[in-house]
Amino acid sequence: MKEHAFVAIDSGKYATKAIMEYKEKTYILIFRTKMQEVSDIGIDIQSNSFKVELDGKQYLLGDMVSENKSDFNLSKETLIHKLAIYTAIVELMKKANAYFHNVYLHVAVNVPITVYKNKTSKDSFKEYIENKNKTIYLRINDNAHVFNLNDLTICFEGMGLVFANTEEYSKYTTAVFDIGGLNTTYCIFNGIQPNFNSMTVSHLGINTLKARLEQELVQRYNKNVSANDLEQIIKKGYFSHMGKIDEESREIIQKIKAVHLEQILSYAKQHDYTFNQDKIIFSGGGALLLQQEIQNSFPNATTVINPQFANVKSFLEIIKVKYSS
Repeated sequence: MKEHAFVAIDSGKYATKAIMEYKEKTYILIFRTKMQEVSDIGIDIQSNSFKVELDGKQYLLGDMVSENKSDFNLSKETLIHKLAIYTAIVELMKKANAYFHNVYLHVAVNVPITVYKNKTSKDSFKEYIENKNKTIYLRINDNAHVFNLNDLTICFEGMGLVFANTEEYSKYTTAVFDIGGLNTTYCIFNGIQPNFNSMTVSHLGINTLKARLEQELVQRYNKNVSANDLEQIIKKGYFSHMGKIDEESREIIQKIKAVHLEQILSYAKQHDYTFNQDKIIFSGGGALLLQQEIQNSFPNATTVINPQFANVKSFLEIIKVKYSS
């Protein structure tokens, strides 16, 4: 008898996050959404990286790829997201020791809130990821996989944990700020009902912060700062050169992060956000990076635990309700 396998994927511009529920067990996966085309690659593939072959071409996907190969395209109807979604599905199936021919596979994937609100754009993305209902053939790390994707569930970014904990959130009004790599998504919920007019998105993701930080560091230190450098500088919270940490750089980085959060909030105010809701929720990987700045500005706000997985947990609950009955 076939079992139901529920897979929820949030393929973001910074990272791809995925959760699978199968036989009452949960499996998770996260890897960087970075890709480059390669040929005859001979290096050992490290953890959270994958050699993917599709339609006669070979790609390196994940953490091993350089930061300058990150995707800055506003659309998600692109090859990098297709590969990331397919790879997440396959890798979670492997973790669960499940086989495509032996499960009812139910998959939820995310789109920007602007795409979700437009039926034509949403249908186009769905058809693209479903491979136009044709069988998907690909190889990951030299292993062949064959499967079909039918009846994908399309979810919007910016849900936070609203649909993962409906009993709690149904009692309140909630403003969710989902800070991603490229965008920040805004949505107000009355209970668990999203307010259509509040659903908006700005281009104030963490990449904007990185660009501002790069400009400031180059001007101050007259040193080249690569995309790979920026990733480490933001994580560590300081700038170092020739092995020496510049202590003043810590304050520079903190100020830039505070300014970035203020821009996010200013955009919300320009779009009729009053912050009068019962709950103010910050989610997404950017919320983790700006956690201290959020606490300073909103002492009573909540940055959810593991904020980069907040959306995908809601996606999972949506498809479980949809297909479990």
